Amino acid sequence: MNNSIRKLMNELKHNSVRPVYLFQGTDKFLQRYLSKQIANSFFQKPHNKLALLLPDELKNSEIIDRITYIDLFNTKKMFVLVDPQKITGSSRTELLSYCDHPIQSNCLIIILEEFRSKTAIIKELTKRFEPINVSSPFEQEMKKWINYFLKNNGISASPKIVNIFFEIAGDSLGHVANEIDKICVFLEDGQELNEEIIQKFAGWKKEHRRFEFFSALGNKDLNKALKIGMSLIRQEDTMISLIYPLTAFFQELLFTKLPDGGMPGRNGWLPLPPSAIKNLPLYKKKYSRKEIERAINLLAEIEHRQKSTTVSDSTELTKFLFKLLKNS
Repeated sequence: MNNSIRKLMNELKHNSVRPVYLFQGTDKFLQRYLSKQIANSFFQKPHNKLALLLPDELKNSEIIDRITYIDLFNTKKMFVLVDPQKITGSSRTELLSYCDHPIQSNCLIIILEEFRSKTAIIKELTKRFEPINVSSPFEQEMKKWINYFLKNNGISASPKIVNIFFEIAGDSLGHVANEIDKICVFLEDGQELNEEIIQKFAGWKKEHRRFEFFSALGNKDLNKALKIGMSLIRQEDTMISLIYPLTAFFQELLFTKLPDGGMPGRNGWLPLPPSAIKNLPLYKKKYSRKEIERAINLLAEIEHRQKSTTVSDSTELTKFLFKLLKNS
């Protein structure tokens, strides 16, 4: 975990809860997970009573009224405010005033998903508070989180075990946490976690996993990609959930085709299995730039149709793979 999260977790160990927190980043799992940890410490027990404040659903004045209201019984209240930049006018001034003089018995978490915006309120908030970075972790940070989740389940794991979890579920922090929690359910008291147990229960009841699909796709194996892709659709994935990682996959391949190359300078998080990222230099040799651009255009068309039609996921995936790989 990054330094800002480590600092937060150390504070919570000592039941030290601030009246205002500023989260900055787009990882939904981290946003929820850390909010829950703060709530448990704030209420001194596991607690999910968080009031979610959304400017798209509530009037600005109503949000401010809820945050600033003090009841006669001085009851503890906790709020999560998303997209504060959407609060405008006098309500924005009141929000910043509250940040300067918050109600000490309450807790407000402000979630700011924009990093590069230079809007006034973002400048004002980051001036007042040190942001807690809730961006999706990179490889080394992801492995630290794997260790953290395992220790929380009372398991001391070797680097090899950590690497296995990373390979199986390293495409997202939420995926990693879910796999670890699921496997730990099957462990008996005192039973040592080993590779055999992980392979047996990871992706329990799944026929295939995403890294297998991207391996087939990267190698332009139409039959295998189709078989595994249909398996994923049957299990739990949807075409919408696959569009984001598929687009990232082909965008990365496209970057490698550019004159200055994209791989050496890549510094962003990718929603892809680690093995897919590792093998991008091999996959790029199998695709021409024209094929990659065609794949990205096809995915854009699918995304548009998914919002306006009822074409089945299996049909969309089949058409995409045939159009892209049929003549390979």
